[in-house]
Amino acid sequence: MFRLFDAVTEILRLRRQLSDLKSSVKHNAQVWSGFRFIEISLIGAKTFDELIDGLAAGFPQAFPEIDCITLACFDNDYEITRLLTQGGRQTPHPAFVRLEPDDLSILFSNFNRPMLGICDDSLQRTFFPNFEGILNSAAISPLIVQDRLIGSLNQGSCKTNRFSTSSATDMLQHLTAVTAVTVDNVLVHERLREDGLTDPLTGLSNRRFFERRLKEEVKRWYRNDGALSCMIVDIDFFKKVNDQYGHQVGDDVLKVVSTELGSDLRASDVLARYGGEEFVLLLPETDANHTVEIAERLRERIANKQDWECSVPVSLTISIGVSTLTAANLEQTHACNWLVRQADTALYKAKNRGRNCVVQAQESG
Repeated sequence: MFRLFDAVTEILRLRRQLSDLKSSVKHNAQVWSGFRFIEISLIGAKTFDELIDGLAAGFPQAFPEIDCITLACFDNDYEITRLLTQGGRQTPHPAFVRLEPDDLSILFSNFNRPMLGICDDSLQRTFFPNFEGILNSAAISPLIVQDRLIGSLNQGSCKTNRFSTSSATDMLQHLTAVTAVTVDNVLVHERLREDGLTDPLTGLSNRRFFERRLKEEVKRWYRNDGALSCMIVDIDFFKKVNDQYGHQVGDDVLKVVSTELGSDLRASDVLARYGGEEFVLLLPETDANHTVEIAERLRERIANKQDWECSVPVSLTISIGVSTLTAANLEQTHACNWLVRQADTALYKAKNRGRNCVVQAQESG
């Protein structure tokens, strides 16, 4: 009798554990889905207004218990503040907070993890100055770019137990890292736009910016003696698209190709519109074999693409020439010209071979 009772008790315990596990899995799936929703909105941001709008609208929609979200940044030169007050706006976005140098150092002994816990009056005044209610708990997550603290992503809740020191922070840290990179990218994009280094049609860097970065990366390659690769991409028979469908369709194609080429780039890579239907990519610390693999993936992606977001159905391919600097046996002043010239020669060979292919030039080493 006792054995039967013990067995029933154990079965009930296991059922409760299974139920708790299912609830935990469901909760984590909902949290991850919310973070992914916000992440996607951030990645597409081209301006600080779009970035902050994505945060301010995304967090309450994905997580109803979050009552206030702010993006705080060090802005000593008022660069971000100026960008957020363009177009006649008198004050920056209400979800933006300009930090003073010591505002974060008083919270963190190190910047590896977010600070979660009670939100007192001082914390609310500093990180949520425009929220009119009373916040009782908060998560302050440091934004780090290349080992440099640039600000914080801040969440506030009226619920006392919404954020606590025992809360898991893995997914929050992931989203914070994405936010930090996005802030840095948006700032770079805004600077490029103001400096005339951005192609107005595709939003990519233009040839002038590429040539500036090429010199910088060749200097770094020369010091480190690593690998530096370049690829030049040409849209096959692009003139036929313009002649047959008009320049509006041609412009749409250029935009789609630029998006596809940039979809898997690292932060250190450079993608620019080189002129007309040509694009150029610069890949630091990437050897010849890896660069050819990347080029083949890009070629296949374009060749297999079905939806070109155009008013008429189109089908296109690209040709790619690849070159690589592998050893510092060229003079630094000649390496820039060599790298681009070899990629261009390889592209010419790809066209002569029938297009829709990748050709690798000889390596420098």
